[in-house]
Amino acid sequence: MKKMISVCLLFVLLLAGSLWIDQTMRSSEKTKPEEVAEEMAADTEKMTESMSHLSYTKYYVHAQEGYVVICQADHETVYCETSIRVEHLPEELQSSLEEGIALYSDEELYEFLENYSS
Repeated sequence: MKKMISVCLLFVLLLAGSLWIDQTMRSSEKTKPEEVAEEMAADTEKMTESMSHLSYTKYYVHAQEGYVVICQADHETVYCETSIRVEHLPEELQSSLEEGIALYSDEELYEFLENYSS
């Protein structure tokens, strides 16, 4: 009789353990796709942000004879000469003019001209 009770008790414990394991596995399966979707969305957003800087450059801002000049993407073809004196720009912009300041759209160009025109 004691053997039978021990076997039944062991069986109940095994059954309870397997049910607990099954429930744990199912709950982790439910959260995994949600977590993966969230991670993928975050990764996509980061990638989009980093790739926005790789977009094609439309204009470059350079200095010529003490004035700001807007060049096309080839750095040579002058798109627009301005009356903005280089000396009136912040120092960090002045140092960037030698390599050229990249502008990626007409909107960025107009914003730059609006900010630094007198």
